Amino acid sequence: MSVTLVGFLFGFIGSMPIGGPISLLVFHRGLLARYRDGWAIGLGGALAEGAYAALAMYGFTTLREGFTFLEPLAKGMAIVLLLALGLYFVFPHKVAPQENPMTDQSRSSWVGQFFLGLTIAALNPTLILTWSVSAAMLYSLANLTLQGSEWIAFATSVVFGIVAWFTILLALLRRFRGHFPLEVLQRVIRGLGAVLVITAVVMAAFALFG
Repeated sequence: MSVTLVGFLFGFIGSMPIGGPISLLVFHRGLLARYRDGWAIGLGGALAEGAYAALAMYGFTTLREGFTFLEPLAKGMAIVLLLALGLYFVFPHKVAPQENPMTDQSRSSWVGQFFLGLTIAALNPTLILTWSVSAAMLYSLANLTLQGSEWIAFATSVVFGIVAWFTILLALLRRFRGHFPLEVLQRVIRGLGAVLVITAVVMAAFALFG
């Protein structure tokens, strides 16, 4: 199996669960019919995650072992990030029934949404740990050894895989969004936000008492 195909599959499949900050933001924008904003957030997040994948495949695991303070620092930052985003979605802004998606798109800043996704993913240090584990798994199970600049090809394919999934997700939301009442969509957003809050609390409990 080629390096590019492995990277694409890792990015595509790894982005499917709607539980991470970027996935939830993309899903939220899609429910509000702000499809271009959602895609921009996904693209920004994909680029940051691709950079983490490149670092991991290039040997970030060794670097992390040399700086043991990185892991507890990463966990602390992840807890704060998940808690803040979870609370934001637990108390979402109401969506007006007459909302016009095209008008909303013209008011929004595509560049701003892109940098929002890029910043949130870049400040989510759990991605460092996730891709370090993924790199170790690829080396141990698939005997995948990257040579020369192949790690760049792998990371690039990860970005394309993530963007491909978010494109499909937003296309599905565009197709089926009108089949659900606004009240139901708002409850979905609150429920997903509550999942992030619970995840942050559980992580904090394990960090303190585990």
